[in-house]
Amino acid sequence: MIFELSGSRLRVMGTLHLMPAGRALPAWVRSGYDWSEAVFIEHSPSEFLRLARLPDPVSHRGCSPAFRQLLSKTALGMPGVALEGFQRGATVLLALASRASANAVAGADQALHDWCRTDGKPFGYLEQASQALQLLNAIEEEDWTPAIQAETARTQTAAEQLRVFHDLWRKGRLAELAVLSREGLFSSETIRARLLTDRNRAWAAAYVDPPRRSLVAVGAAHLVGPGNFLETLAAASGRSVRRIV
Repeated sequence: MIFELSGSRLRVMGTLHLMPAGRALPAWVRSGYDWSEAVFIEHSPSEFLRLARLPDPVSHRGCSPAFRQLLSKTALGMPGVALEGFQRGATVLLALASRASANAVAGADQALHDWCRTDGKPFGYLEQASQALQLLNAIEEEDWTPAIQAETARTQTAAEQLRVFHDLWRKGRLAELAVLSREGLFSSETIRARLLTDRNRAWAAAYVDPPRRSLVAVGAAHLVGPGNFLETLAAASGRSVRRIV
């Protein structure tokens, strides 16, 4: 799924951060990359994990014993990554990601990064990793808890959910993605606002006309539902958005 901001050199791609093992990227990911002269993703995952291991300047951003117990029950194990030693926001993401990690591989974001590195194409980020971490750490345990419980109560396994989401994403079925993107963790309006719509507004507010063909790649959940990035970007720029793929 690729969209173009009218009268600009900007296109927006919806991505998956993780993909089911054995599934290939759809051809439109590569074609979107080939069109571009520069690529931007949300933030640096490696920098996020590096910063997440540092002592938090706000001491209470660690997890309480009860919350850490909830996360331990949530996590099904991520090879090589322990939940201990991370700031709270990163601990939540790792616990949730571990539920699908055994049957998943890096998604479109990583492919875009690797292609840029191989080709020497300019590559950047919409936000600093420190900003993303600060946003996650600002979510209180009482907001995280019901959202995590809703996520773990889903009848499908995390691997099954990922396969369904991947199939809809690959086919660009936005209406169905919009429904799935309001289930589980994102059934919480607080979590949805903090992780999706607030960031959409911040990214859109920072928009300037790029000097070259630029591809902005964000998680597909950012492109559906009220306050999505496409709507917010169109409003901030005073332009319309049309679908390319």
